[in-house]
Amino acid sequence: MKEENVKQQHIEETPEKNSVIAWVKEHKLQLLLAGVSITTVILTVMGIKNKDALTDLWKSLKKQIEKGALYSSKWFEKASLEELEKAREIVQKDFNNPKLDLDYRNECWNLLNRFDNAIGKIKWNGKEYGYPVHSSHGWHLPSDD
Repeated sequence: MKEENVKQQHIEETPEKNSVIAWVKEHKLQLLLAGVSITTVILTVMGIKNKDALTDLWKSLKKQIEKGALYSSKWFEKASLEELEKAREIVQKDFNNPKLDLDYRNECWNLLNRFDNAIGKIKWNGKEYGYPVHSSHGWHLPSDD
């Protein structure tokens, strides 16, 4: 008796399920357009309400794009001396930390060389390079003191 009830319920549910699935298949384009439209409306309303936050986000992204990704060649060219020295300090601390992975510390060593080159370019910009010559380094060296 229970089996008959289960079979009868299964037979009754099957046409309903088939009719819903058939209706969805027939109207899938309209459902897709409605979903896209609703999403667009919601995003537009959220954009209007958060206009200031989105503007600030856009400006910060624009600055990052102009400056380049952190430690990229573009970043080394555009960074100021203070930024380079602060970032070099952080990388130097990571390099000196024996608890960190050796591969990471090797990357830090390579970065330190790039920092030194970039800082040297800024500090020596417009100056003529001269070797340090002081009589304290030897009697044969001329003294500029």
